[in-house]
Amino acid sequence: MPVSKTAASRRRISKKKSSEKNPPGKSSTYKRSSQVHQDMLRDPHLSFARAIRKRKVDRRTVLHHIGSQFEKDSSGRIKARPKGRKQQILYIPGFEPGQEIPVSTKNARERRVVGRWMAALNAAGRNDFSRIDKFPRNKSIGGVRLPTSRKEVQSILEALADKGSPFEGLYRTLARPS
Repeated sequence: MPVSKTAASRRRISKKKSSEKNPPGKSSTYKRSSQVHQDMLRDPHLSFARAIRKRKVDRRTVLHHIGSQFEKDSSGRIKARPKGRKQQILYIPGFEPGQEIPVSTKNARERRVVGRWMAALNAAGRNDFSRIDKFPRNKSIGGVRLPTSRKEVQSILEALADKGSPFEGLYRTLARPS
């Protein structure tokens, strides 16, 4: 007589998480759902209903897979949230007086690195180059390399001194007096 499994063990074996059956990166419905989101970001006038009809995917499927990437506006329409919500632009001083270089940061870790670099630059302005020497070389954030050699740091400090007014800081606004 063959050995039969208990009902409980059969249930455990057959119960698989939905993510194990169809991982989000492999599912065609997930890909089409993300395409709906991309279409809506590309064309702000495209409605949610037209976008799902265009990609031939059900509304519930899209909201199940990537529901957090959509929001309802005041009129009740479903709109796509922009992707780079956590992106923030910091400004570091440049090599010429008054020049400010925008650094696009994606997360808090990158913003901390830029802040540490700025603190090391300020310490170098007080003739303490030990912090800038400890800073990692060729560190690039958002496509902008943070200058770490003594020669580059010295030219930035000279540009700040020639500017006359102090540097406005990392989180400056775009509004300037004209």
